[in-house]
Amino acid sequence: MSEPTSAPDAIEHADASYWHAQSLEQIGGGTEPLSEDESFEIPDLTDDEWDRFVRAIHE
Repeated sequence: MSEPTSAPDAIEHADASYWHAQSLEQIGGGTEPLSEDESFEIPDLTDDEWDRFVRAIHE
């Protein structure tokens, strides 16, 4: 006789999604480009913080 197993929890789901990587199309398939009135600008950032943010995006 086998031991009963529990249902997968949130950590097990996260682990499975990490190891079974999705394609870029699967990840971003439902997204839309920014509209004309949207931007990546974050209010109240200093120039130095903005430079570090832009560098992080390009890494």
